[in-house]
Amino acid sequence: MNNISYITQRVKDDLANNQAVIVIVQAKQRKQITEELSTYNFDIEEVKNKGQIKFLDAGLFLSNFILDNERLDTQSLNTYLSHTIKNSKLYFDHVLVIDGMMDLLLKRGNHESAVLLEKRLHDIASQQESSVFIFDSGIPVVCAKENSESSIRTAIENSVMNGLETAGNTLENFAKPSTTELKSFSSPI
Repeated sequence: MNNISYITQRVKDDLANNQAVIVIVQAKQRKQITEELSTYNFDIEEVKNKGQIKFLDAGLFLSNFILDNERLDTQSLNTYLSHTIKNSKLYFDHVLVIDGMMDLLLKRGNHESAVLLEKRLHDIASQQESSVFIFDSGIPVVCAKENSESSIRTAIENSVMNGLETAGNTLENFAKPSTTELKSFSSPI
């Protein structure tokens, strides 16, 4: 099952259980999710009108919280996301937040902000008594609830380790003794 199918399944389950879902993804992913949901006979417009599902554009939403194209403004993130969750909780007992912002940060190479974002999302979910599902298109499905271990750190550490291993293998190949014999050598003057 790919990430979008897994997300769609989570959304479908929560909607069927009369729970709210906030989906923060890119337009292409939103289209895939809504198309898959329609195969389950969900009237997307109806659940949107009831406020049971909210789609937010990950890039646009994230742009509100990134300073200097790099640093994450955690205070603004907390304010905006908490407000969005509270609005959903006015009508529904449970809220699931599906995050695709971290995926954007990782694709931009902004690993530090991605790790900070993950931590803040868990904190906000815990404070708001809601759940968060964080996905990254480059790694297998990552599901997290409040007080869980940081899964993105593991993914980043694995990525760094793979990069270091590749670099080490390259250096090792350069360091192998040459079998070519020097015929003559004259020192530069």
